[in-house]
Amino acid sequence: MSPASTLRPVIENPDSDVVLVGTVPVAGREQTAAAEAVVAHWKSAPWPAELLSLTAYTSSDGGSVLTYAQWSSYEALRKSLEEQGSVSDNAAAVAGAPPAVPFRLYRAVRGSAIADPAPVAESFPVAFFSAENHEAARAWVDGLLAGEEESEGDARDYPGGISANMHISVDGTSILSFSEWVTEANAIAHIEAVWEPVLKELGGTGLLYRHFRSLFPTG
Repeated sequence: MSPASTLRPVIENPDSDVVLVGTVPVAGREQTAAAEAVVAHWKSAPWPAELLSLTAYTSSDGGSVLTYAQWSSYEALRKSLEEQGSVSDNAAAVAGAPPAVPFRLYRAVRGSAIADPAPVAESFPVAFFSAENHEAARAWVDGLLAGEEESEGDARDYPGGISANMHISVDGTSILSFSEWVTEANAIAHIEAVWEPVLKELGGTGLLYRHFRSLFPTG
């Protein structure tokens, strides 16, 4: 495995079948130490061949660490979890972390106000929503994006907006919105103008995260 990197994973990586997403609450603990523990755990552990990347993010409010691990095979992830239990959970390096959840990317939309190639993202708004099943989750995401296009236009020329990536959990009961923005100021402006009313109406939970470290396999 390569050392910790400032590179960002490609969310739309065609080789990624599933992502394991975990959050580590750090209330009463030092956030950087918690994030370093996650990174150190995976730098010292055997790196599964099907694990494409692991990225740790720290929340702007200092209250949590988020991990985003891309796997090339859900079966490999499932087998790893069965064989090693919490050791394979990318949040398990910190005691008290809830189980990570496997998601698949359902839809991704990109902003049109960004140059090609896109700049490196520095802010990552993340929100989770509940769903009854896969059909309901897909309908929810489709309706959300359609509603955004109706009210804001389909160009999505938001200043600093790189992408919005909508994931659905493998069991269909959770939706993850994971966005990429050039700056935190850009993200906050968009959230206040467009996203905050949605969060309030739908009862979701959102936080801003910053990139901490990424790990990739040797190759």
